[in-house]
Amino acid sequence: MSQKLVQFSYQLKKENQRKISSWILFFIFLCIFINVILSFFFYPVNQKSVSMIPDVPSNSFIMVSPAMKSMNRGDVVLMKPRNNLKFGKFHILCIKIVKLFTGQQINPDESALKPSTKSHLRRIVAIPGDTIYMRDYVLYIKPAGEKHFLTEFETTKKAYNVTFFTATSDWESDIGVKGAFGEVTLADDEYFVLADNRKSSDDSRLWGMVKKSDIAARALLCYFPFNKFRVY
Repeated sequence: MSQKLVQFSYQLKKENQRKISSWILFFIFLCIFINVILSFFFYPVNQKSVSMIPDVPSNSFIMVSPAMKSMNRGDVVLMKPRNNLKFGKFHILCIKIVKLFTGQQINPDESALKPSTKSHLRRIVAIPGDTIYMRDYVLYIKPAGEKHFLTEFETTKKAYNVTFFTATSDWESDIGVKGAFGEVTLADDEYFVLADNRKSSDDSRLWGMVKKSDIAARALLCYFPFNKFRVY
C-alpha cells in the first residue's frame, strides 16, 4: 500500500513539474511573440512633451509602425535617439532583455537627464530633392522639377496644424530655435523634420537634415485620450 502511495506521489509530482514547465515555456514563447509584433509591426509611444501640439497632444499615446517604409511630406515619424554612446555586449544584452519583457516600453538606454538619448516624434516637412527656406516659422518648399515655392501646407496631402511663435518688437532673433533661414536643397536620402510646436522644440533646425536610417517608425494614430483620437 505504501509503495503505491509513493508511486502515486511521484507521478503526481512529475505531472505538476510538466505543467509548470509547460506554463513557463508558454510564457516565454508568448513574450517572444509579443516582442516580435512590437519590434517589427507596431507598438505604442507615450508622447509626454508639448513639442507636437496641437495635433499630437501631450500625455497622449500614439501607435507607430516600423514596418511602414514610405516617407512623405506631412508624415509624423518617431526619430531614433540622437546619441553616439557605445555600450558593452553585456549592457546591450541587459537592454534587450528589459525591452523584451516590457513590450518595448522601457528602455534603460533612455535617460531623462540626457535628452539626446530619447526618441522624438517629429513631422516630415521636406523630402529629398526639395529646395526649402523658412520665414516666420513657416517652411517654404520648391519640389524637385518645380519653379515656384509653396508653403509646407500646400505641398502635403495631409492637413495639420502648427503652433507659431509671435515675437515682440524687442525680441532678439538669435534666442531660441530660429524661425528663418535661407535656401537649401535636400540631397538624396535627406529629410527635413520639424516639431509642430515651432516655438522651442529641437528638430532639423538644430540637427540638420536627417536620413531615413534616423527614423525608427511612422505614426499611425493617436488612440488615447479617446477624445483626441486621430489618424496620421
